[in-house]
Amino acid sequence: MRTARLARRLCLLAAMGFAGASLAIGPANAASPHGQTVTSTQNVHGVFYEPQATNPCTGDTFNGGNGIQFTGNLVNHVTFFTASDEVWATFTETGAISGTDDGTGVTYSGHATVWGNFNMNERNQNTEFTLTIHAAGSDGSAIIAHETTVFVMNANGTVTVNFDKFSLGCG
Repeated sequence: MRTARLARRLCLLAAMGFAGASLAIGPANAASPHGQTVTSTQNVHGVFYEPQATNPCTGDTFNGGNGIQFTGNLVNHVTFFTASDEVWATFTETGAISGTDDGTGVTYSGHATVWGNFNMNERNQNTEFTLTIHAAGSDGSAIIAHETTVFVMNANGTVTVNFDKFSLGCG
């Protein structure tokens, strides 16, 4: 499913942002031996294309192979403590989506929201992710997709929760 690939790609982008923010831990820790709380928030607004997105109901590409157009906002927030391994990170991306299915000629428009987080401390770590897409086609059809993933590991390294639930409605 191409929607699942889009979800994983967005999650990877968020993880890269979290990793980039965590690179500041070393210098901040050296400068602050008593520990500080460091917080970083990024806000991004604009229009971009997701070239790997395809219609999950037909498998067709969108917009002549250019992908789905996304117009919206992204907020990426990271908080960590310089004297410990504790970190909290979250992102939310939401906005309008539009594109024309290259195989059917149907134009879809709607809304997509992606949310994810990562938390880690000496007792556990977890990652959650959700994706919701609602798009209406010019022919009356619809694409409705939702994905939820959760991964939790305790301090002993035992995975206590791990699932990925995906649902897709085409009509």
